[in-house]
Amino acid sequence: MKIEIRSDSVNLSGYVNAVERRSAVLPQRVCRTAPGNFAEVIRSGTFAESLRRNAHVDLRFNHERTIDTAVELREDNIGLHAEATISDMEIVNAARGGKLTGWSFGFTNPKEEWSEPDDKGVYTRSISGLDLVEVSILTKRPAYPATSVEVRDGNATEYEYRQNEEENTVEDKTVINTNTIRQAELDLIKLRGVKTYDKA
Repeated sequence: MKIEIRSDSVNLSGYVNAVERRSAVLPQRVCRTAPGNFAEVIRSGTFAESLRRNAHVDLRFNHERTIDTAVELREDNIGLHAEATISDMEIVNAARGGKLTGWSFGFTNPKEEWSEPDDKGVYTRSISGLDLVEVSILTKRPAYPATSVEVRDGNATEYEYRQNEEENTVEDKTVINTNTIRQAELDLIKLRGVKTYDKA
């Protein structure tokens, strides 16, 4: 999640879900059709199809309170990307305090298939269709891996954050030579007096 804190608002952007990637292990109780604890995979094109049918998706805070702000959503080759500028002071203050942890989403009517359990007894739920109802800004642990771009040693480096029950690990996935473009963006942000940092 990219977070830009301004005087009276915060701009949030990033990936709500990376398609074709497994979630963290989820307990059986969160899905009435689950045969046991499971990991979930959203198939490529699933979000795009849902947004074609219904572009109106609520923006919420921790899946609970609806935020009266529009959110821009699109699916690209990585996954479901979201961006919103929010003036809700609870969220602005959470951003200032470094408490925002990422994105999540809620849906209905899944078209799903279940695998046999792996050697740890974990099933895989593969979702190829759904109705996207809401995306949420979180102050708690996300269920899905998230991607972010950070500037390190003059290069933009893409990291994948995988979260599981035991530990959080960071794997350096790709180094992208976009230093000139990213540095220009950072210089412009500094000129405007905007505080910016990435968090996933």
